[in-house]
Amino acid sequence: MDRANHKSIFSRMTPVTGIVIGVIALIILIFLISYYYNVNYVSIATTTSEGVVVQNLQGSMFKILVGMLPSAALSITALIGLYLTYHSIQSSKSSSRKQLTIQLVTDINENKRLQNTKNLIFLKGNELPQYYSQLNDHKHKQQLEDKIEKDVRNNKDIFVGNRLIKLNIGFLRNGRKLENDVKEAKERIKDSILKDERLKDDIHYVLNYYEQIALGIRVEAFEEELFKNLHYSSFMKLWKCAHPLILQIRVISGKDTIYQEIEFLAGKWKNEPIKTHSPMKQ
Repeated sequence: MDRANHKSIFSRMTPVTGIVIGVIALIILIFLISYYYNVNYVSIATTTSEGVVVQNLQGSMFKILVGMLPSAALSITALIGLYLTYHSIQSSKSSSRKQLTIQLVTDINENKRLQNTKNLIFLKGNELPQYYSQLNDHKHKQQLEDKIEKDVRNNKDIFVGNRLIKLNIGFLRNGRKLENDVKEAKERIKDSILKDERLKDDIHYVLNYYEQIALGIRVEAFEEELFKNLHYSSFMKLWKCAHPLILQIRVISGKDTIYQEIEFLAGKWKNEPIKTHSPMKQ
Protein backbone atom coordinates (compact mmCIF):
# COMPACT_ATOMS: atom_id res chain seq x y z
CA MET A 1 0.00 0.00 0.00
CA ASP A 2 1.50 3.34 -1.03
CA ARG A 3 1.77 6.58 0.96
CA ALA A 4 -1.29 8.12 -0.69
CA ASN A 5 -3.45 5.23 0.45
CA HIS A 6 -2.08 5.59 3.99
CA LYS A 7 -3.07 9.27 3.98
CA SER A 8 -6.51 8.40 2.65
CA ILE A 9 -7.09 5.95 5.48
CA PHE A 10 -6.03 8.45 8.15
CA SER A 11 -8.11 11.24 6.59
CA ARG A 12 -11.22 9.03 6.84
CA MET A 13 -10.53 8.16 10.47
CA THR A 14 -12.99 9.88 12.85
CA PRO A 15 -11.82 11.52 16.10
CA VAL A 16 -13.68 8.89 18.11
CA THR A 17 -11.81 6.10 16.33
CA GLY A 18 -8.51 7.84 17.01
CA ILE A 19 -9.32 8.19 20.71
CA VAL A 20 -10.34 4.55 21.02
CA ILE A 21 -7.16 3.37 19.28
CA GLY A 22 -5.09 5.65 21.51
CA VAL A 23 -6.75 4.34 24.68
CA ILE A 24 -6.23 0.73 23.63
CA ALA A 25 -2.59 1.46 22.84
CA LEU A 26 -2.15 3.17 26.23
CA ILE A 27 -3.68 0.24 28.11
CA ILE A 28 -1.48 -2.24 26.24
CA LEU A 29 1.58 -0.12 27.00
CA ILE A 30 0.74 0.01 30.70
CA PHE A 31 0.27 -3.75 30.85
CA LEU A 32 3.55 -4.32 29.01
CA ILE A 33 5.39 -2.03 31.43
CA SER A 34 3.69 -3.76 34.35
CA TYR A 35 4.62 -7.17 33.05
CA TYR A 36 8.22 -6.06 32.48
CA TYR A 37 8.60 -4.76 36.00
CA ASN A 38 6.83 -7.78 37.45
CA VAL A 39 9.24 -10.21 35.74
CA ASN A 40 12.45 -8.31 36.36
CA TYR A 41 12.05 -6.47 39.64
CA VAL A 42 9.24 -7.76 41.80
CA SER A 43 11.42 -10.49 43.34
CA ILE A 44 14.36 -8.17 44.01
CA ALA A 45 14.70 -7.04 47.61
CA THR A 46 17.43 -5.88 49.94
CA THR A 47 17.56 -7.07 53.59
CA THR A 48 19.23 -4.89 56.15
CA SER A 49 21.05 -6.10 59.23
CA GLU A 50 17.92 -5.45 61.25
CA GLY A 51 15.94 -7.77 59.00
CA VAL A 52 13.84 -5.05 57.38
CA VAL A 53 12.99 -5.72 53.75
CA VAL A 54 13.47 -2.71 51.55
CA GLN A 55 11.77 -3.04 48.18
CA ASN A 56 13.66 -2.00 45.15
CA LEU A 57 12.80 1.33 43.58
CA GLN A 58 11.64 -0.39 40.42
CA GLY A 59 9.24 -2.54 42.37
CA SER A 60 7.69 0.57 43.93
CA MET A 61 7.23 2.12 40.50
CA PHE A 62 5.45 -1.02 39.37
CA LYS A 63 2.96 -0.75 42.23
CA ILE A 64 2.39 2.93 41.47
CA LEU A 65 1.68 2.18 37.84
CA VAL A 66 -0.70 -0.64 38.70
CA GLY A 67 -2.47 1.58 41.23
CA MET A 68 -2.87 4.37 38.68
CA LEU A 69 -4.39 2.09 36.06
CA PRO A 70 -8.04 2.13 37.33
CA SER A 71 -8.00 5.92 37.81
CA ALA A 72 -6.50 6.45 34.37
CA ALA A 73 -9.08 4.16 32.81
CA LEU A 74 -11.93 6.02 34.52
CA SER A 75 -10.53 9.39 33.46
CA ILE A 76 -10.14 8.28 29.87
CA THR A 77 -13.65 6.82 29.86
CA ALA A 78 -15.06 10.10 31.21
CA LEU A 79 -13.22 12.10 28.54
CA ILE A 80 -14.53 9.81 25.82
CA GLY A 81 -18.05 10.22 27.21
CA LEU A 82 -17.74 14.01 27.24
CA TYR A 83 -16.43 14.03 23.69
CA LEU A 84 -19.19 11.74 22.43
CA THR A 85 -21.79 13.98 24.09
CA TYR A 86 -20.27 17.08 22.56
CA HIS A 87 -20.02 15.41 19.15
CA SER A 88 -23.66 14.28 19.39
CA ILE A 89 -24.83 17.82 20.23
CA GLN A 90 -22.84 19.32 17.36
CA SER A 91 -24.18 16.70 14.93
CA SER A 92 -27.72 17.43 16.09
CA LYS A 93 -27.20 21.17 15.58
CA SER A 94 -25.75 20.60 12.11
CA SER A 95 -28.66 18.36 11.16
CA SER A 96 -31.17 20.94 12.42
CA ARG A 97 -29.47 23.71 10.45
CA LYS A 98 -29.60 21.64 7.28
CA GLN A 99 -33.30 20.89 7.77
CA LEU A 100 -34.04 24.58 8.43
CA THR A 101 -32.07 25.58 5.33
CA ILE A 102 -33.92 23.13 3.09
CA GLN A 103 -37.25 24.35 4.50
CA LEU A 104 -36.13 27.94 3.93
CA VAL A 105 -35.40 27.33 0.24
CA THR A 106 -38.75 25.54 -0.10
CA ASP A 107 -40.54 28.52 1.46
CA ILE A 108 -38.73 30.89 -0.91
CA ASN A 109 -39.85 28.91 -3.95
CA GLU A 110 -43.46 28.77 -2.72
CA ASN A 111 -43.68 32.45 -1.73
CA LYS A 112 -45.61 34.05 -4.61
CA ARG A 113 -45.16 37.61 -3.38
CA LEU A 114 -41.43 37.08 -3.06
CA GLN A 115 -41.07 35.42 -6.47
CA ASN A 116 -43.24 37.96 -8.32
CA THR A 117 -41.37 40.91 -6.84
CA LYS A 118 -38.00 39.30 -7.57
CA ASN A 119 -39.08 38.87 -11.19
CA LEU A 120 -40.01 42.57 -11.25
CA ILE A 121 -36.58 43.49 -9.85
CA PHE A 122 -34.87 41.28 -12.43
CA LEU A 123 -36.99 42.83 -15.19
CA LYS A 124 -36.11 46.39 -14.23
CA GLY A 125 -32.42 45.59 -13.84
CA ASN A 126 -30.31 48.74 -14.03
CA GLU A 127 -33.47 50.86 -14.23
CA LEU A 128 -34.61 49.77 -10.77
CA PRO A 129 -33.43 52.96 -8.94
CA GLN A 130 -35.30 55.17 -11.43
CA TYR A 131 -38.38 52.97 -11.16
CA TYR A 132 -38.24 53.13 -7.36
CA SER A 133 -37.93 56.94 -7.49
CA GLN A 134 -41.10 57.15 -9.56
CA LEU A 135 -42.91 54.94 -7.06
CA ASN A 136 -41.69 57.20 -4.29
CA ASP A 137 -42.79 60.44 -5.97
CA HIS A 138 -46.54 61.13 -5.82
CA LYS A 139 -46.36 64.87 -6.41
CA HIS A 140 -47.28 64.69 -10.09
CA LYS A 141 -50.33 62.55 -9.32
CA GLN A 142 -51.46 64.84 -6.52
CA GLN A 143 -50.96 67.81 -8.87
CA LEU A 144 -53.15 66.03 -11.43
CA GLU A 145 -55.90 65.68 -8.84
CA ASP A 146 -55.67 69.39 -8.03
CA LYS A 147 -55.73 70.20 -11.75
CA ILE A 148 -58.99 68.31 -12.24
CA GLU A 149 -60.74 70.40 -9.58
CA LYS A 150 -59.24 73.60 -11.00
CA ASP A 151 -60.35 72.80 -14.54
CA VAL A 152 -63.87 72.09 -13.33
CA ARG A 153 -64.02 75.43 -11.56
CA ASN A 154 -62.66 77.21 -14.66
CA ASN A 155 -65.13 75.45 -16.96
CA LYS A 156 -62.35 73.95 -19.14
CA ASP A 157 -62.19 70.72 -21.10
CA ILE A 158 -60.42 67.99 -19.12
CA PHE A 159 -59.39 64.41 -19.61
CA VAL A 160 -60.66 61.89 -17.09
CA GLY A 161 -58.68 58.78 -17.80
CA ASN A 162 -58.71 58.59 -21.59
CA ARG A 163 -62.07 60.30 -21.97
CA LEU A 164 -62.43 63.96 -22.90
CA ILE A 165 -65.12 65.78 -20.93
CA LYS A 166 -66.55 68.90 -22.52
CA LEU A 167 -67.31 71.42 -19.85
CA ASN A 168 -69.91 73.63 -21.43
CA ILE A 169 -73.13 75.15 -20.26
CA GLY A 170 -75.28 72.44 -21.73
CA PHE A 171 -73.19 69.65 -20.25
CA LEU A 172 -73.10 71.24 -16.82
CA ARG A 173 -76.85 70.74 -16.60
CA ASN A 174 -75.99 67.14 -15.88
CA GLY A 175 -73.89 68.14 -12.88
CA ARG A 176 -74.29 64.84 -11.12
CA LYS A 177 -72.68 62.90 -13.98
CA LEU A 178 -69.78 65.36 -14.08
CA GLU A 179 -69.34 65.04 -10.35
CA ASN A 180 -69.25 61.26 -10.61
CA ASP A 181 -66.71 61.35 -13.45
CA VAL A 182 -64.42 63.67 -11.50
CA LYS A 183 -64.81 61.50 -8.41
CA GLU A 184 -63.91 58.39 -10.39
CA ALA A 185 -60.83 60.13 -11.79
CA LYS A 186 -59.67 61.04 -8.30
CA GLU A 187 -60.25 57.48 -7.12
CA ARG A 188 -58.16 56.14 -9.97
CA ILE A 189 -55.35 58.51 -8.97
CA LYS A 190 -55.57 57.38 -5.35
CA ASP A 191 -55.59 53.73 -6.44
CA SER A 192 -52.50 54.40 -8.54
CA ILE A 193 -50.74 55.93 -5.51
CA LEU A 194 -51.70 52.95 -3.34
CA LYS A 195 -50.43 50.58 -6.02
CA ASP A 196 -47.10 52.42 -6.05
CA GLU A 197 -46.88 52.12 -2.27
CA ARG A 198 -47.60 48.40 -2.43
CA LEU A 199 -44.89 47.93 -5.04
CA LYS A 200 -42.45 49.83 -2.84
CA ASP A 201 -43.40 47.63 0.11
CA ASP A 202 -42.91 44.54 -2.03
CA ILE A 203 -39.39 45.62 -3.00
CA HIS A 204 -38.50 46.28 0.63
CA TYR A 205 -40.13 42.97 1.57
CA VAL A 206 -37.74 41.09 -0.74
CA LEU A 207 -34.68 42.98 0.46
CA ASN A 208 -35.63 42.56 4.13
CA TYR A 209 -36.30 38.86 3.54
CA TYR A 210 -32.83 38.26 2.15
CA GLU A 211 -31.25 40.52 4.76
CA GLN A 212 -32.63 38.20 7.44
CA ILE A 213 -31.36 35.15 5.55
CA ALA A 214 -27.88 36.64 5.21
CA LEU A 215 -27.85 37.45 8.93
CA GLY A 216 -29.02 33.92 9.74
CA ILE A 217 -26.16 32.51 7.69
CA ARG A 218 -23.60 34.75 9.40
CA VAL A 219 -24.71 33.66 12.90
CA GLU A 220 -24.86 30.02 11.69
CA ALA A 221 -28.61 29.63 12.07
CA PHE A 222 -28.63 28.29 8.49
CA GLU A 223 -26.17 26.02 6.69
CA GLU A 224 -24.26 28.37 4.38
CA GLU A 225 -22.85 25.80 1.95
CA LEU A 226 -26.21 24.11 1.50
CA PHE A 227 -28.03 27.39 0.87
CA LYS A 228 -25.24 28.51 -1.44
CA ASN A 229 -25.51 25.36 -3.56
CA LEU A 230 -29.29 25.69 -3.79
CA HIS A 231 -29.68 29.46 -4.21
CA TYR A 232 -26.39 30.95 -5.39
CA SER A 233 -27.46 32.18 -8.86
CA SER A 234 -30.72 33.77 -7.70
CA PHE A 235 -29.08 35.50 -4.73
CA MET A 236 -26.20 36.94 -6.75
CA LYS A 237 -28.56 38.11 -9.50
CA LEU A 238 -30.73 39.85 -6.91
CA TRP A 239 -27.67 41.58 -5.46
CA LYS A 240 -26.54 42.72 -8.90
CA CYS A 241 -29.94 44.29 -9.69
CA ALA A 242 -30.63 45.69 -6.21
CA HIS A 243 -27.16 47.02 -5.41
CA PRO A 244 -27.65 50.46 -7.09
CA LEU A 245 -31.04 50.81 -5.38
CA ILE A 246 -29.55 49.92 -1.99
CA LEU A 247 -26.90 52.62 -2.45
CA GLN A 248 -29.66 55.10 -3.32
CA ILE A 249 -31.69 54.14 -0.24
CA ARG A 250 -28.60 54.60 1.94
CA VAL A 251 -28.04 58.09 0.56
CA ILE A 252 -31.69 59.06 1.11
CA SER A 253 -31.78 57.66 4.66
CA GLY A 254 -28.24 58.67 5.60
CA LYS A 255 -27.56 55.17 6.97
CA ASP A 256 -24.72 53.08 5.55
CA THR A 257 -25.78 49.96 7.48
CA ILE A 258 -28.98 49.35 5.51
CA TYR A 259 -28.90 45.86 3.94
CA GLN A 260 -25.28 45.41 4.97
CA GLU A 261 -25.77 41.68 5.59
CA ILE A 262 -26.77 41.14 1.95
CA GLU A 263 -23.73 43.09 0.84
CA PHE A 264 -21.39 41.13 3.12
CA LEU A 265 -22.66 37.74 1.94
CA ALA A 266 -22.65 38.75 -1.73
CA GLY A 267 -19.07 40.00 -1.43
CA LYS A 268 -18.02 36.78 0.25
CA TRP A 269 -19.66 34.61 -2.40
CA LYS A 270 -18.21 36.73 -5.18
CA ASN A 271 -14.72 35.91 -3.92
CA GLU A 272 -15.68 32.28 -3.34
CA PRO A 273 -17.98 31.35 -6.25
CA ILE A 274 -19.80 28.06 -6.30
CA LYS A 275 -17.64 25.20 -7.54
CA THR A 276 -18.51 22.74 -10.27
CA HIS A 277 -18.39 19.14 -9.17
CA SER A 278 -15.75 17.18 -11.05
CA PRO A 279 -16.85 13.85 -12.56
CA MET A 280 -16.14 10.83 -10.40
CA LYS A 281 -13.24 8.65 -11.44
CA GLN A 282 -14.05 5.06 -12.28
